[in-house]
Amino acid sequence: MDPREPAPLTWHRKIDSPKTVLSEFNLSLFEKIQLSSLGFRLCRQVIEETSNGRVVMIDPFTKRRLTSCHGVPLGGIGAGSIGRSYKGYFQRWQLFPGVSDEEPVLADQFSVFVSRPNGKKCSTVLSPRNEEMLKGGAISGIESWDWNLNGQKSTYHALFPRSWTIFDGEPDPDLKIICRQISPFIPHNYVQSSYPVAVFTFKLINLSESPAEVTLLFTWANSVGGKSEFTGNHFNSKMMGENGVQGVLLHHRTANAKSPVTFAIAAQETGDVHVSECPYFLISGSCDGFTAADMWREIKENGSFDHLKANETSVASEPGSSIGAAVAASVTLPPKEVRNVTFSLAWSCPEVVFPCGKIYRRRYTNFYGTHEDAAANLVHDAIMEHYHWESQIDDWQRSILLDERFPEWYRVTLFNELYFLNAGGTVWTDGSLPFQSLVTIKERKFSLDISSSCCKDLTGISSQNDTATDVLYRMTSVLEKINTPVASKCAFGTSLLRDGEENIGQFLYLEGMEYHMYNTYDVHFYASFALVMLFPKLELSIQRDFAAAVMMHDPEKVQCLSDGKWAPRKIGGKI
Repeated sequence: MDPREPAPLTWHRKIDSPKTVLSEFNLSLFEKIQLSSLGFRLCRQVIEETSNGRVVMIDPFTKRRLTSCHGVPLGGIGAGSIGRSYKGYFQRWQLFPGVSDEEPVLADQFSVFVSRPNGKKCSTVLSPRNEEMLKGGAISGIESWDWNLNGQKSTYHALFPRSWTIFDGEPDPDLKIICRQISPFIPHNYVQSSYPVAVFTFKLINLSESPAEVTLLFTWANSVGGKSEFTGNHFNSKMMGENGVQGVLLHHRTANAKSPVTFAIAAQETGDVHVSECPYFLISGSCDGFTAADMWREIKENGSFDHLKANETSVASEPGSSIGAAVAASVTLPPKEVRNVTFSLAWSCPEVVFPCGKIYRRRYTNFYGTHEDAAANLVHDAIMEHYHWESQIDDWQRSILLDERFPEWYRVTLFNELYFLNAGGTVWTDGSLPFQSLVTIKERKFSLDISSSCCKDLTGISSQNDTATDVLYRMTSVLEKINTPVASKCAFGTSLLRDGEENIGQFLYLEGMEYHMYNTYDVHFYASFALVMLFPKLELSIQRDFAAAVMMHDPEKVQCLSDGKWAPRKIGGKI
């Protein structure tokens, strides 16, 4: 298969296709009466947890926008996820545990500018205009950009972990553009699959007898979704890597005690492609400066940022204002010729901070460290290595896609439903013990008691069953190791590893974005086949965590939501 062209089987949709409107589930009057006591307990729990600043496990009272057809998300496994819809919007931001912001950040876009010798010019953002989202935009902001794409001749193809968007004669009728999106979801690969990075390659095909000057523009807001771009104190800086990779770092100072995030957007300069950067433009706000409209005008008039006099590092943004950055790749396209342009996006969010204050490091930090500027190295390596990633993905998918014993929809769905291992609130840690946030160090300690019934007379167990004896002895020692203020309340399965065994880290994924419960064992039973077949070491890691948790005992009384009865939070010897 030619990776530059869509796979033989994909989920596909025209970009101008209307959004699918989902119907909501409603309870009958009888069901409401029958479930009223449960609703009362849920309401009380929501009030208690919210008042104490904790995340609610289940909150049926918060209105959620129902969406579908999200497109293939970006990134590997367990390092955060950013969605990208079939219309090209970057949305569904999942960079922090249990948080999913559905709304797109409209300044995050790819755009194209085309100029012909006869003076004909055309330009557009490569996403259709959304009047509702752009409503109220200032003339200095992205409202002033050319939102000219109607999408009638453009088609999106999805086959996780890749997607292809074909712009067939839009905006230039004699120019075909194929944008290919690749993320490092590679079965049995436990290194690159943990990277928070994605690559976008553009294949430009000139169908005309005349040459064309083409500039592709990648813009990015200093935002982690929602209203975060307006919190202030964010700044951007230029980056220059090896092998012609250059771009901009966007340093985001996250509010509400969340871990800071650094984004990197970059492109590769080659003999055919010239890359230039705009490290700063003002998207919105009352500050004076180089605006989004100014940035757009600069590219439209000059085709690059070479004439732009900008500092290497921008000043920090003020609260209430929003800033962004851009990378432009310019190429001369001879008649009937093809050129390729490669961009990359990465984000560095090395620490996972849970509401209880425990902090874990992500798996990818084993290879890139915890410095936030690791994003610069990630985009460089992704641009240089993505062809190798694709060959491994092709080897994995080819035999299934060509197996005609199964219907086409089934073969496509087998791959596309794997999106949840990326965008299911997944967390993949480096396998080390957590440390406690200073902000929450004064929180109550967890009482870890070992019930006499489950650990009684372990030393007297017969050695006839050596395996069972060994497991129980080791679990007893694990209980002693994890009975510390920081590690308490943690099922730390990596402590069960034998000397010399690889510590692959711990893996978590949510039951659903509406249910903030990680690795629920009954639901995982049905989903575990994907991990067993593709990432068996991660499946083994989950089982180790449950094995370590079996002997944990927490006598604290909690009220069961199902029937209102009070019971110990965790009984030793049970899952």
